[in-house]
Amino acid sequence: MQTAAAPLRPLEGVRILITRPKAEGEFFAKKLRALGAITFELPTIEIIPPEHTDPLDQSIRTLSNYDWIVFTSRQGVQSFGEQMVAVGESITGLSKLKVAAIGASTAAALGEFGKHPDYVPEEFLSERIITGLGDVNGKRILLPRADVASRVLPEKLRELGAKVDEVVAYRTVTPKDLSFDQVRAILAQGIDIVTFTSPSTVRNLAKVTGISLRALLKHVKVACIGPVTADAAKSLGIHVDILASNHTLDDLVEAIADEIRTV
Repeated sequence: MQTAAAPLRPLEGVRILITRPKAEGEFFAKKLRALGAITFELPTIEIIPPEHTDPLDQSIRTLSNYDWIVFTSRQGVQSFGEQMVAVGESITGLSKLKVAAIGASTAAALGEFGKHPDYVPEEFLSERIITGLGDVNGKRILLPRADVASRVLPEKLRELGAKVDEVVAYRTVTPKDLSFDQVRAILAQGIDIVTFTSPSTVRNLAKVTGISLRALLKHVKVACIGPVTADAAKSLGIHVDILASNHTLDDLVEAIADEIRTV
């Protein structure tokens, strides 16, 4: 008796371009390949240390002065933790603070440093974190973030009377070897979906391709991890086909699979 063939994995043969930094891109690629996707990695951002670490170092040495520290990305946690070690401060200093984290990945990164976040908003947007901090009037809040982070969160906190210290924990730059020819060559291989996981991933790709990015992606579906990233794409005239509901990598993978199932 002949048995029925096993169903194909939902992303079987789908060719997906990943624009995350190299180390993070590999993690994302594994998730997609597990569902049958063929992945191509083209990092459009590179994570590097701040030009000057004095403000970051000072904030680390005076952690006890803060009422809250707010991390908005996994990379922010990692960079901050690494710098704590570099300046000779114990990582256990985080355990004595009230810490908020945006997103499951950011919360998990804190866990790797032995700190469970005191607050994680249900919706993974910077603006949504404010309500969970309580009355911030007169409170000192530390924001270790990227050099190109959105201004929305610190401005809203200051409007509510908070004393906010923003420090650059890391910088995002365009990789030196990223070129228009490289982008065009990869897209020529028949990419079905391109993924963007931060505004910088799409902006940097646009930077190296110029006004031709929209034309280059004309026959490619665009998938974004959340509304902030989607807005960055739309501002460049790029149509967004797939949007993760909860702004995590797992949700983005699920959204891509759902899109393919409906085709």
